[in-house]
Amino acid sequence: MHVVARSAQALLGAALLLASPLPARAGVNHAEYFDAVSQMMTELAPQSAAAAIAIRDTYRPYLDFLVLRSYEQIQQALGNGGLVPLPDPRRFNLVPPLEGTSPIGEKDLGNQDSYLSARAATIGCLLRIASLVTSGPVEVTSLVRHTGYQNTLLATNVNATTEVPMHTMGLAFDIAIVNTPLETVLEIRDVLQRMQDAGDILVIGERGQLVFHVVPHPSRLGYFSEVYAGAMEAGLPFAVPVDLTLPLAPRVTADVVSLEPMPEFAAEWWDADNVPVDQTVVVTAAAPADALESSYLEQLGEFVVSAWEKMTRWTTLS
Repeated sequence: MHVVARSAQALLGAALLLASPLPARAGVNHAEYFDAVSQMMTELAPQSAAAAIAIRDTYRPYLDFLVLRSYEQIQQALGNGGLVPLPDPRRFNLVPPLEGTSPIGEKDLGNQDSYLSARAATIGCLLRIASLVTSGPVEVTSLVRHTGYQNTLLATNVNATTEVPMHTMGLAFDIAIVNTPLETVLEIRDVLQRMQDAGDILVIGERGQLVFHVVPHPSRLGYFSEVYAGAMEAGLPFAVPVDLTLPLAPRVTADVVSLEPMPEFAAEWWDADNVPVDQTVVVTAAAPADALESSYLEQLGEFVVSAWEKMTRWTTLS
């Protein structure tokens, strides 16, 4: 049965390729393309099996807490921040299929927008991967699903049968390769390999569907959540390395919104009828001779003392 299942998956992969137009920049024919991706998935099979076991063992204890059992629960999670929408794909080198033969949310197209979402860490992981691929966009074909949707897929997708369905937890996405030029496919593989070796992600190469099933490693969920937050705030800064050897000139902006006396001096303070003081103070310190050895906490402390002395003069008892 194991051999038959493998053969069926290989035939399904071939059928997917024959049913899809060959990517324009691939530079190879259908047969060569299929041979290349089939060999790639075969070589990745041992790593994929190990990743599948790791995913099952690390996430199974949290399944009951994180699983989304219905479309209504997806909507609730989107409303309370448990799930976040995929940002503008064109901005982040992503191509989610929204129409055609296998669009995202194909079993519930009327609510497609809701399936273009996942946990913040999952979206951050996807954005990080896409930012590292330079030869073409990354086609993401699956994000969050609910249990009912997952069960519907069982009739047409054998890979939907899994003990720990990560898509229903909002903690997985699929990167398709069928419509992607071979050059980009190989680059995506290399990016995923490096990130998996670094302990960032767990990857399963699904030969039957010709996708990379990607799950953020549980130890990196916090990091990828920060990646998502940073991307939403100011885009992806990964191309700009941080040079810690450069001298730094600290700039401190302090808004004095309230000046209160210590409890033992409160009576005298209010008897003096002092007026409230609201003032913005901007201080720019000169760059120290050796930025790495200077103590910015000391400089900040000196600033606070200086600011307090100024405020004290302005509020001296008459």
